[in-house]
Amino acid sequence: MMSMLRKKCFKVNNKIKELSTRETMKRYPRVTAHVIAESLGYATPSCAARILKDAREGRKNYCEWIYSCYDRNPHRAVQDSIRNRHYHEGFITDYKRAHALVKQAINDVTEPLLGSWF
Repeated sequence: MMSMLRKKCFKVNNKIKELSTRETMKRYPRVTAHVIAESLGYATPSCAARILKDAREGRKNYCEWIYSCYDRNPHRAVQDSIRNRHYHEGFITDYKRAHALVKQAINDVTEPLLGSWF
């Protein structure tokens, strides 16, 4: 999946064009929702999009969840989110609820200020 994300990147002067957090969320809403579900609701839609953006661009991420659980490596978190996507059901890992939050953040530009489930 990560190679697919990299293939979809468009290049400007032989460099991957950096997308904004909002553009990342609009381009990859389902993956953003799976990152929220994998984080057990810790990540907000913007935080999840930022994690995905940093993974796509090969940067470290200093979100508390990524820093503690993945040693600042967002690529591993996104890999786990995609790999575990079939298990994102239930109370805390509810993909449908996370996807609704991402849609709301894209359409209404409103989202939770703290964790997604709080």
